[in-house]
Amino acid sequence: MKKLLSMTLIGSTFLLGSNSARADWDTWGFTGDYIPGTSDVGLDIYTIDSSTGTKTLRSQKNIGYKANVSSFGDGYSYVEDNKIYVETTTDSGNKLFNIYDLDNDSWSTSSDTSHWSDGLTDSQKRVGVFNYGDTTMEITSEGITKDGENIIKTSSNGITSIGKNSLKLQETATETKLWATDSNGRIAPINITNGTKLLIEGRDVEQSINNVGALSAALTGLPAVPSDTTLTCGFGTGTHGGDFAFSGGCASKVSEKFSINYAASITMPGQEYAGDFEDKFSARAGFIWQLGKSAKPTQISVSKTKVLKKEISELRENNNQIISQNKNLQLENQSIISQNKALLERLERLEKVALSNSNSKDLATIKLP
Repeated sequence: MKKLLSMTLIGSTFLLGSNSARADWDTWGFTGDYIPGTSDVGLDIYTIDSSTGTKTLRSQKNIGYKANVSSFGDGYSYVEDNKIYVETTTDSGNKLFNIYDLDNDSWSTSSDTSHWSDGLTDSQKRVGVFNYGDTTMEITSEGITKDGENIIKTSSNGITSIGKNSLKLQETATETKLWATDSNGRIAPINITNGTKLLIEGRDVEQSINNVGALSAALTGLPAVPSDTTLTCGFGTGTHGGDFAFSGGCASKVSEKFSINYAASITMPGQEYAGDFEDKFSARAGFIWQLGKSAKPTQISVSKTKVLKKEISELRENNNQIISQNKNLQLENQSIISQNKALLERLERLEKVALSNSNSKDLATIKLP
């Protein structure tokens, strides 16, 4: 009874089973506790109307000093033939059934508990209502409720609901379905929180998603087609969701119109719940054929491009020199033109003097430059 009191067990009930079709009640119940003013334990038997919660005291029995009353469950108290079998244990450890017969309103005891394993019906094993302190729990053929709220419940179509805002489970011939609903019965997300990792076959699902992103990102940094050489190799790295991966690979130009590339990437070592090696490794290989006539203009190699750039630079320098020389020639031409102009003006004056009909007086007065 000490264990019973430490659990503050007030009572337990069991379904009636085949005799449950009653007008005023449908569930058995019992309580076991100390009889006030004594050291003896009293066993009270009730019938209960589960729809209203009304319970009726049917009988009471003093089962002795320091006796312990088993609460509920397979192998303990049960119902059979309109009798309730309440398993009790004496302080010395001896077990027996205290049996109450409702039809005859009588008590009996039995120390034979072996017949429990002979195979009782489901209704005989069902547990009804039991109380811990102020908390009421009810176990029926459909499941378990606590203070009227669902804890575990199985519907007629095989859907098991866990919790008030239920996690749903349903087994079929080929699979087990899992989903969640909120208090209004609407579909709700399942959120793994507080640092708990969701593992599948020992692999952390979130980390696996991040690893795939990092592996893919690392592979994208590697060459796929060589350009100016027959072989190109490289190394890369990638990250996603805080996970890192490294990669390496090459691209080879087998012929003018056929190329191959191959690469591999691997995640950072030391990850927890990362799975086996194949779960941390990724690889790719590709083949490229150029079909049909090329629609692109003839491409110039890098080496030829350097030569052309050098030639262009030299041509530009020569051109600048020619332009500079032309400027100098223009200046010289301008000087010659200026001198020619002065000579022409002088010749004109001489010609004027020679052809003039001026008298000798005039000639004496003409000044030649």
